[in-house]
Amino acid sequence: MTEARPEIDQNRLVEQVLALTEEIDHAARIADWQRAALLSEQRSPLLMSFAPQQSPEALALIRRIQALDDVTLRGAQTAQSELVTDYRSAMDRTNAANRYNSVALMR
Repeated sequence: MTEARPEIDQNRLVEQVLALTEEIDHAARIADWQRAALLSEQRSPLLMSFAPQQSPEALALIRRIQALDDVTLRGAQTAQSELVTDYRSAMDRTNAANRYNSVALMR
C-alpha cells in the first residue's frame, strides 16, 4: 500500500501546479504581470519536484500545463511587442513636441 502513496502525492502536486498555471494564465490575460511573476515564482519549485515517472492522469495534466504555458508565453510576447511599439510611438511624440517647443522658444 505504501507504493501508491508517492503516486497520489505526485498527482496532487501536478494538480496544484495546474491550478497555479491557470492563475498565471488568468493574470497574464488581464495584464497583471506582477501577479503572474509572483505566481510563477511560487510554481517553479513545485515543477522541480515532479518525479520522472508519472501516472497517465498526471501526464495528461502535465500536457495541459505545457499547453497553457505555451498560450501564456505567446500572449506575453504579443503584449511585450505592443508595449515596445507604444513606447516607441510615445517617444517619437515626445521628441516631436520637444522640437516644436525648441523652435517656438527661438522666436
